[in-house]
Amino acid sequence: MKKTLCYIGNSEATCSFITGQLKHFLGAYIDVKTWCLQNDDTLPYPTCDIYLGASHTTYNVVKGQLPSSKPFIIADRIINSENLGRILELVPGTRAIVVGIWEEVALSTINILNDLGFNYLDLIPYYPGCDMEVLGEMPKDLTIAITSGVAFLVPRQIKKVIDVGVRGVDISTFAVLIEHLNLPMKMVNEISHNYIKTILNLSSKQYKMATINNELKRKMEVILNTVDEAIVAVSEDNKIIVFNPVAQKLLEINNIQAIDRDVREVIPQVDFLDCIQTGAGITNEIKRINGSYYIVSSNPVSDEEGRIYGAVATFRPVGQLKELEVKVRRELKSNSNVATSTFSHIVGKSKELTIALTQAKKFAKTDLTILLEGDSGTGKELFAEAIHNYSERKKGNFVAINFAAIPPNLVESELFGYEEGAFTGAKKGGKAGLFEEAHLGTILLDEIGDASLEVQKRLLRVLEERKVRRVGSNLLTPVDVRVIAATNQDLESLIIKGEFREDLFYRLCALPLSIPSLKSRQSDIIMLLNYFTQKFYNKELVMEPPLQDFILNYKWPGNIRELQNVSKYLCSMIGPDEVATIRHLPAYVVRNNEKKQTWSAEVSHTDEKDFDILILKLQEQVEPICIILNEIYKSSFIKKGMGRQALQKCLYERSKDFSDHKVRHWLKMLDKIGYVHAGKTRQGTTITKEGEIFLSYIKKRNICQL
Repeated sequence: MKKTLCYIGNSEATCSFITGQLKHFLGAYIDVKTWCLQNDDTLPYPTCDIYLGASHTTYNVVKGQLPSSKPFIIADRIINSENLGRILELVPGTRAIVVGIWEEVALSTINILNDLGFNYLDLIPYYPGCDMEVLGEMPKDLTIAITSGVAFLVPRQIKKVIDVGVRGVDISTFAVLIEHLNLPMKMVNEISHNYIKTILNLSSKQYKMATINNELKRKMEVILNTVDEAIVAVSEDNKIIVFNPVAQKLLEINNIQAIDRDVREVIPQVDFLDCIQTGAGITNEIKRINGSYYIVSSNPVSDEEGRIYGAVATFRPVGQLKELEVKVRRELKSNSNVATSTFSHIVGKSKELTIALTQAKKFAKTDLTILLEGDSGTGKELFAEAIHNYSERKKGNFVAINFAAIPPNLVESELFGYEEGAFTGAKKGGKAGLFEEAHLGTILLDEIGDASLEVQKRLLRVLEERKVRRVGSNLLTPVDVRVIAATNQDLESLIIKGEFREDLFYRLCALPLSIPSLKSRQSDIIMLLNYFTQKFYNKELVMEPPLQDFILNYKWPGNIRELQNVSKYLCSMIGPDEVATIRHLPAYVVRNNEKKQTWSAEVSHTDEKDFDILILKLQEQVEPICIILNEIYKSSFIKKGMGRQALQKCLYERSKDFSDHKVRHWLKMLDKIGYVHAGKTRQGTTITKEGEIFLSYIKKRNICQL
């Protein structure tokens, strides 16, 4: 007759699992009964041969009902290694609560995990009645729970739950049972073999995980040590866990003392707690660390379930980014020597434009120097690119330089290049100039009228000899270049004033080409307007007749560039089904038109001899005074006055550096003769009607360059 064993446990899950385990190993020799305290308070099997309890706490609950003559054994428990995979993934130092139905269970589970080699984790017992459970207070850094079959007891605020399942009966308990029940001892070997196999599986998993972690660590160290950015990683409690040599050098971090310290103690200017707690990264913040400025970016680090367990930050010196920006600009510049426009991009059918296009195509087939003359905004660079792409040099580079946009002291080095050490800041190895870059291609000398006389002299030599000498070098480099020059100034007038070399002028204008202004191409205006609206907004404007008449009769001082801006403005102002009217135009266009009409009427009745006498009296002061008057006039478009500092800045930008005393003197004189009105305090100076008439006369006579 079989002997009987009664297992006593608290939960159905535990009772079911352990009863199954007992039957698996001992079922051939004994009958196994179960008393689940969760369902029954009274002992259902009082005549069993032996009783097996889940814990000391279980024994204390039932000992009053047990027969004194029968042995009671408290089971030693073990965790199934098959359920330990997720615990193996936890990094050393991870804090977690271990949840049990009683304190004894929670502590026992912690002991088992430590015995299995998980003593590198910070494990805290949690059970009904403990302080954290009673007070409902869970530290913010506790976001992981480990439990053995009682996940329902895990606090709600815990984000990650690792359930290792019900703890089984240990081999030592089986040995005691076999001895008490006088069962064959060979069963111990069988059970032992099964447990050894389980332990080996766990050890194999731990070894593989350790191998993987070591390999990942090695690869991570290689990566961190080879990147040129300073990198610092912190744990979820804001403590430094790793940094690379670049960070150690740049941020002056002590290699030994920094690890496992709060990052705020090592780098006080940086705190990643907000990043860790909210999950919001930091992008390109500027921080001053140890007297230097850095661009700081940080991002939270999370696992596959979204739990944030730290942050990684990069630090880049601001100066390094500036150097990179310059390098990018240089690279883009070196790769941008391509003309993208052809004659098909030049829109219009007017007689004036057709003549210019016909000439341009003929000129393109030659190798002679071309001089493009036209007002600002007429499309001179567009013509230059089209000529290049229509010529035999279309496969070569198209290089452009704008003399009005480059400081005079940099023009020569840009045009002709320089040797290493030619001047302070010269690039190592020197640099090829634009003429060398344009070899076998085309170079556009834009705004040639703004070139200094010294640069003009060197340009003349290059055009004559077709050889360039770098700054700081004695060697001449032959270049095969097609030259196109462009200007919106009257070069012949500049020659009379001594501001432009006559011999250079005749070198440049071998093939002069006049680009018509927009006001002389009235029949192209509507076509161009529709072209721009289609190009930028993919729609065609519907205009009231008064607006169309206005556009056709407007003088367009800014030429095609101004028309393009107006087309964009109109498309932004009107709705999908709305008709464009004059009220949709930019305010300055309407004011400009009204003022031009007023000037036309008033200037014709003004004695121009008075203006000539005034100009004669002003002599060398004419140019700065006219510039001042023109800047004040432009500010009137937005109904604002202009102060002395703003005027001085405008003069300085035009290489007319005058003292505050002189500007004050000229404003006082203009106010005295009635051309401006000086406002009080911060109102600034505004132009009068008489001043506008005088300015119109100056522009009409082209007395100075405005």
